[in-house]
This record gives sequence, C-alpha cells and structure tokens, in this order.
Amino acid sequence: MIETDVLIIGAGLTGLSCAWHLERLGKPRYILAEKNPHIGGLCASFQRGGFTFDCSGHLLHLHGDYGKKLIPALLKGNLVKIPRDARIYSHGVYTPYPFQAATYGLPDKVVSDCVSGFLKAWLRKKEAPFDSPFDEWALSVFGEGICRHFMFPYNRKLWRVPLSALRADWCAPFVPRPDPADVIRGAYMPQQKRFGYNAVFHYPKTGGMQSLCDAFADGLANGLRAESEVLSVNLRKKTALVKNLGEVRFKRLVNTMPLKDFCGIITDAPQTIRRSAQLLKCTRVAVFNIGFSSPAKTPAHWVYFPEDKFKFYRAGLASNFAAAVAPQKSASFYVEISGKPQAKPAALLREISADLKNCGLVSGQAEISDSLHLEIPCAYVVYDKNRAAAVKKILEWLERGDCVSTGRYGGWKYSFMEEAILDGRAAAEKSAA
Repeated sequence: MIETDVLIIGAGLTGLSCAWHLERLGKPRYILAEKNPHIGGLCASFQRGGFTFDCSGHLLHLHGDYGKKLIPALLKGNLVKIPRDARIYSHGVYTPYPFQAATYGLPDKVVSDCVSGFLKAWLRKKEAPFDSPFDEWALSVFGEGICRHFMFPYNRKLWRVPLSALRADWCAPFVPRPDPADVIRGAYMPQQKRFGYNAVFHYPKTGGMQSLCDAFADGLANGLRAESEVLSVNLRKKTALVKNLGEVRFKRLVNTMPLKDFCGIITDAPQTIRRSAQLLKCTRVAVFNIGFSSPAKTPAHWVYFPEDKFKFYRAGLASNFAAAVAPQKSASFYVEISGKPQAKPAALLREISADLKNCGLVSGQAEISDSLHLEIPCAYVVYDKNRAAAVKKILEWLERGDCVSTGRYGGWKYSFMEEAILDGRAAAEKSAA
C-alpha cells in the first residue's frame, strides 16, 4: 500500500495549483492522480496539423493581486493582455457585447423594444432577488425586449433547461447590468464603454492554455501520476483504489473531479449524500475545433449566437487571441453546442463550417485544414432550486471526512480560471495545516 499525506484527484488547473502550492508550503508528500495520459483537464491543448486547439474557450481574467503576479511569473513572458472584442450575431447584424448595452445597428423595432422594455422595468424598481427563477429575475432587471431578443433565447440554448427552473444566483459577477444612460447611449450610437468582469483577458502567446498547465507541472517534484484514475474512495478508512497504483492511504483528500461523479465513487457515502448528489445537474457541450485554410474575416475574439437557426451558442476565434495557434494565413475556431447533438459529428462539422462562412466570419472559399471534436459531459453546472442545499450538505459531510472538494466542478459552481487557481491554493493551505 502507498501512503501519502494528501491525495489530489485530477490534474486540471485546480489540482495542479493545489500540488504546486503544497510544495511551496513545504508539504511535498502528496500524490496528484490524473486519469488521462496528459494533464490540464479541460484546460488542456492538443496539436493537430499545425494548429493548437484548446478544449474550448479558456481565457485568463485576472482581478486579484496574487493572480496578477503568479500567472506572468509562471509563464515567463509567454503571456499577452488583450482588450476584449466580443460580439452578438442576431437579425443578420453584429453588435458588441453586452447586448443589453449595445443594440445600435439592430432593426429599429428591436432597438425600440429593448429600450422601452428596459426603462419600464427600471421605473418599476421591483428587481427580483438572485434566488428567483432566472426568467423572473431577467425580466425585472432588463425588461421584456432585451429578454425576448437575447437573454431568453441565448440562455435556453446554453443551459438546456426551462428558464423558470434555472435560478439567477450565478449571474452576479458574470452578467453586466448597465444603467439607463448606458442602455440609451448604446441604442442610438456605437457603445464605447467596456462592461463586465472580462473586459480584458490574458492568453499565452504560444502553446495554448496547455502552457499554463505545463508551467504548474514544471514546478512539481515527483508527485504527479498520469493514467492513474481514482476508482473508489473510502473516507472512513482514508483509502483510495487508484488505477496503476493500487491502494493508497491518505491523511487528507482534495477532489477536483465533478462533485456528482465523485460522490458516486465514495463507497462509504450515506444514502442522504447519494440522494443529494443525484439532485445535481449539468449541461453537456460538444466542442468543434476547426482550422481553416484562410484567415478570419473579423478581429473579434468570440461571438454569441442567440437564434435557433444556429445550433451553436458561441463561436470563438482562437487565432485572434494568439497567431501562433494556427499556421500562417489560417484561422482557428472553437464552436460550442450545448446538449447532445442528434446529427453525426461529420454532418455537424459541415453545417458549422457553412454557418461560419454565411455569417462572414471566414471566407466562403476557406477549406477545413484540420478539426478536433470533443465532448464535455459536464460543462456548465445548472443552478436550479436544488443545487445550493445539495452542495452545502455534500461539502459539509466531506469536510468532516478530511476531504476538500473544490474548483469549478469539485465545488459544483460557475467560475473562471483565476478562481480555480485560487481554489487550489486554498485547498493546499487547508491540507497543509
């Protein structure tokens, strides 16, 4: 039997950060167990035909002093700061993000609907609380026009649940809320103001987001174990069965795999915890990374597609983040479809390619040079009426068993990369105490 002080499940960004910080705290006796042959989790990148494809759109939004110092130091100059150029495509028109503050250029009737609906909602001053159903909250904040033309169709495409079943408690840091002056200004002239937590972002110059994961891994001694899936855990006995390692005895456990799946491998979990885990829901996302033989026809970084005639809800242009992720005179896209598509991947790839050309994002003569189709079974945690209580019950029970479950999926939340890194740091500090 192998013995360790800390067993970390998953070498995604949170797990890598946890291991890296454990070593800086002088607690190197850990095992970082990763089921895949490669590290990075959903922040991994793949090389195909001269393209560097990330799993999906992963961008660094750095807000705290710690992250602003740590990430550039890890990447040693392989990082660039980029002002965001995000857009929405609807009614055959591109408008800047966020929709609610930049409707200029849309058909007059749409602009009128959005402005009048917003002002009516604002004058009512009856904003629904964040624990309300998303549709009620959005109507109370943005009004009927903005909801009908963007908030409702886009979020239905993304979440794949009735908006009355979705709670609004994920929105606070992620959905910009302009004031009336911003809404009116953005309706009748080009919007110049930047909104949201992601107004600027950072991205590696070369290597895709894998370079950040590799930078963390380069700072580790010998605790990383790839192709080592954790098959089962017994918290009472403090043991885990790990593929290619056998039985591992630990003092503390840090989990970063999806909380719902993690509860399923805990052999001594009581029925109350299993029932709580069964209440947790998430959306599945299919990602199509596409390399085209021609450059992109826009400088935009990503585009939202609220209309049902497009299967995808978002398309990102990775080669506009960093030219090095694509060969010269080429373009690299990532396109995301929520839910489980009915069509076969090859047919979807052809349809996506045609849509991108018809929208003017890439030349009509561009050919697909290479592509990579990925399925993410757990991409977005669904914030429904059951989530908060179920997660609280599970995490409190795990804590009593000397287990921290953290990160976007281990903590079962909607978050961003900087937060994942900080979650790993906090888990390391707790495990080293």
